[in-house]
Amino acid sequence: MDVSRIEAISPKQIDWRRLTAKEIIKYEQQGVDVPMQYLQWAQEFVNSIYSDDKTTYQMASSLSSQSTSINNVETPQASGDNENVEDVGASEDSEENSEDEPKTEAQSKREELQENGVSLRKQALVFTGDSKESKKEAIKSAFLISAVENASEKEIEHLETYMHFLLAQAERTQDEFKNEVEKINNNTSNKITFAKMNMLQQKLEKFGTLGQAIISDSENDLTGYETIINAQTPAIEKAGVFGSETITIGDELIDTAKSYGIWGIIDRIIGKSAVKAGQGALKWSEKTGNIQSEAISANTANLSTASAFKAEVESKTGVAAKPSAKEETDNDQTTDKNKETKAETKTDKDNENKTAQNDGTDTTDKVSTNIDEILKRKIRKGENVDNPTA
Repeated sequence: MDVSRIEAISPKQIDWRRLTAKEIIKYEQQGVDVPMQYLQWAQEFVNSIYSDDKTTYQMASSLSSQSTSINNVETPQASGDNENVEDVGASEDSEENSEDEPKTEAQSKREELQENGVSLRKQALVFTGDSKESKKEAIKSAFLISAVENASEKEIEHLETYMHFLLAQAERTQDEFKNEVEKINNNTSNKITFAKMNMLQQKLEKFGTLGQAIISDSENDLTGYETIINAQTPAIEKAGVFGSETITIGDELIDTAKSYGIWGIIDRIIGKSAVKAGQGALKWSEKTGNIQSEAISANTANLSTASAFKAEVESKTGVAAKPSAKEETDNDQTTDKNKETKAETKTDKDNENKTAQNDGTDTTDKVSTNIDEILKRKIRKGENVDNPTA
């Protein structure tokens, strides 16, 4: 229809259904009283991304009706009474869930967007970006955790290698020390015997001090690794909650876009992109979480291995590991008891020295004396064994 020559024309003479949006708007600009329903459609259509010069009001209405019919078949509506009952139930469930479980960061963000009137399409775009970003952070955490786990394995391997060497040396030194103690029990000792015992004792103390220090350093490193691994939890959880929420928003946008027929194609694309981004974030959240669990388990086992070496070093050298802060607190509660034990130990030591000073006729106590206990007591007390009467 030629709209360029509009003179005095009645709106009733025009078949508005057969006009395009631009033709309707041109009539309105020329002063024709356009029916509101056609004018409103024309203005909305011209401003939409689907605008073209061929689609008429009748064509648009036909497509919209077809889309609505399809949606009604896919999601049938219940009766009015049932709707009210379902809404009440859903509302009650929602209130119960909100009371039982705190909102996630993603849920709070979406609620804020909704309160600010942000469209569903815009929400999908925002959360798609959030999911992609949280996925990147989860991937970074996965690589970091794997690197830390490797460092933990290398740490315990190095410790095991070194402790194998140190404990072997300490065991040989302890055997030599026991041989010298046996000389005392057999009354074949001399000044050289006690000088050698003093030298071996110092050597054992050196091994023990060095070994316990190395173990302590390894434990500190392994504890640090544990801290790094646990520090990745926020990134893992964020990817999970934003991934889940993005999938929900994407699905909602896709469902809404169906009611617009061909004009909803952009929203469907955006919705599918959101779902894909959410699935990616959720996948890496779960994957990194599994990597984290395995790393924590491995590092905990390595800490146990390192701790076990402390007892071995003490057994071979008599040098105990320094207590941790917690152990020191526990020890303060048993100070009096320890003092009594030390006093008893000193009395036993005095009795042993007196036995060593006899004429050699009574060797029963010497032979039955536990060599390991002599070793431990001598090293802990640090007495001067050069003098057999000390």
